[in-house]
Amino acid sequence: MLTMTPQARAIAAFTLAAMALIGWLNRLAFAAYLTFGGELPAGDGSQLVFSLLGLAVAGGAFWFAHSAADAGAGWQTDLAQAGRIIAALAVVVAVLATVGVFTGDQSFYSGFMYTG
Repeated sequence: MLTMTPQARAIAAFTLAAMALIGWLNRLAFAAYLTFGGELPAGDGSQLVFSLLGLAVAGGAFWFAHSAADAGAGWQTDLAQAGRIIAALAVVVAVLATVGVFTGDQSFYSGFMYTG
């Protein structure tokens, strides 16, 4: 198991949360989707799977930020708590992208699942 200092966990949690919010972490979901035989998300079924993978990635960033927020007193706790808030926003964005799949609005979905 990789052991990290509380400061390193806070920095990593904040960075992953920010990457999840701006969409860069969606590339992990996109790579996993393509690795296991998915095609480019064009139809409703593939968009649903991709948006659920994005939700899982954002949830993972939230879990990591949440676990890093119990680092004790100091700046690392403040940074990890800020990461937790940003990761919560990333989860909301991923939920909205999933709702976009169900509404059938392509521009709504594409705006939230930016991977470029």
